[in-house]
Amino acid sequence: MAARCPGTFDFVLVVPVYGESPDFVDGFRAAAGQAGHLLLVVVLNGRSGATATVHSSNDGCFRALSRRFALRPLGPGSWLGHESDPTGTPGAPESRLSVLVVDRFTPGRRLPARQGVGLARKIGADVALELIVAGGVRHPYIAMTDADARLPEDYFARIAAIEPGCSGAMFPFWHEPGGERQMDRATALYEIRLRYFQRGLQWAHSPYAFHTVGSTMVVDALSYALVRGVPRRRAGEDFYLLNKLSKLRPLAHLQGAPIRLRSRLSERVPFGTGSESAKLVRGAKLELYHPDCFTAVRQLVQALRRLSGARAAPSSRARPVVSDLLVAMNPIVRRFLERQGALDAWPGIIAQAPSPAARIRRLHDWFDGFRTLKLIHHLRDGGSPSLPWKEAIRRAPFMDEADVGDDGANLITTRTALLGREQDLPRLIGPSAFEE
Repeated sequence: MAARCPGTFDFVLVVPVYGESPDFVDGFRAAAGQAGHLLLVVVLNGRSGATATVHSSNDGCFRALSRRFALRPLGPGSWLGHESDPTGTPGAPESRLSVLVVDRFTPGRRLPARQGVGLARKIGADVALELIVAGGVRHPYIAMTDADARLPEDYFARIAAIEPGCSGAMFPFWHEPGGERQMDRATALYEIRLRYFQRGLQWAHSPYAFHTVGSTMVVDALSYALVRGVPRRRAGEDFYLLNKLSKLRPLAHLQGAPIRLRSRLSERVPFGTGSESAKLVRGAKLELYHPDCFTAVRQLVQALRRLSGARAAPSSRARPVVSDLLVAMNPIVRRFLERQGALDAWPGIIAQAPSPAARIRRLHDWFDGFRTLKLIHHLRDGGSPSLPWKEAIRRAPFMDEADVGDDGANLITTRTALLGREQDLPRLIGPSAFEE
C-alpha cells in the first residue's frame, strides 16, 4: 500500500475510525493548516459481530470522505484523495491535506471480533512506518490520535521540535464538555482519576509517571520498529506501547496547549475513558487507589536506589544483599516481589550492570510500568482498598486540598489546576532517561 502511494509528505497522522461521523476530520484542520503537506492515514474499521449501526456509520463515513477528498483507488483495500487549503487565503503558506483510507470495514476485511483499536492503530502506523522508511514522509515521527480529538494549532510544530534521541512523546490532554450533564461529569471524574494516578507515580519517583492516552501519542519511526509496533490489543495498547518505548529511549512531555477530547460514552473497548465513564453514568461511584499504594511504590523505588549503589559482586554474593533488602520491606510488597522473581532477577542485575546508573536503569526495566500497576492492584486487594475520590485526594500527600473542589458539574477548576501542574513535569521521562 505504501509503495503505491505517490508524492511526499511533511507529516503523517494515523487515526482509527470506528462508527464515526466524517466530520472527525474537522478536529485536525487547525493543525493541518500549519503542517505543510499532511497525510492522514484513516483506518476505517469494523469488527466481526459489531452492530449494524456501526457498519452503516462506516459506510456513510466512507461515502462522505470519498466526496470531500475525491478518493481514488490506490490498490486493493485502499483509497487516496487530496484537499487543497480550504481557506484560500491569499499569500498564505501552501497547506495541503491528503487522506489515505485503509479498508478494514467492508465484509471480508473487518477486524477479528476479539481485536479492535490496537490492531487498527498498528495497521495505520505500519503503513506510516513504511512510508517514512521509503522517504515518503519528511519528519520521522508517527503521530497517532483518535476521531474524537481536536488538535492544537501548533501540534506539528511541537512534533518537529522533539529532541533527537527520544522514542516518542505525549501531548497534554483535556476532555471538552459536550453539553450532556451526566456524560460530561462522568468524563471529568475519569480524567481526575488519570491525573491522580500520574501524580501518585510522580510523587513516588517512578520513571513511569506519564499518561498513556492513545490519542496523545507520537512515536519515533525507528523506535516503533524496534518494539515491533503497536500491540494487537482490544484495549490498553497505548499503555503497553509506551511502557516498551520508555525502556528503549526517553519519552518527551510536550508542554503547551492540550489536545481536546470530546466527552462521550463508549463501549468500543472493555476499559478506558469511554467505557469507564459509561459505568459512572450508570451509577458507579468513582474510587481512587489508596494513597498507601503510592507510598509503597515510593518506598520500593527508594530501595531500588539503595540497591543500585551496592558494590558490584557476582550474582551468588549479591543474592544475600537482595534477600536482606526484601526482608526489611512491607510483607505484602515482599510477597509480591518474591512471586515476581525479584530474588532471582535482582542479583543478576547487580552483577552484570557496570555502574550504579546502569543498575538503576535495569532495575526499573524490571520493575516497569506493568509491574508497578500489578503491585498497586496487589496492595489494593491485600489491605489498602480504594477510597471514594474526595477522601483519597484529601489523604494523598501528593494532592492539594483545593483539588477536592466540586462544582457539581464538570470540575473545571480542579482539572485546570491539575493540568497546569503537569506543565512543570520533567521534559524527558522513562527509565532510559537515566544516564549510564
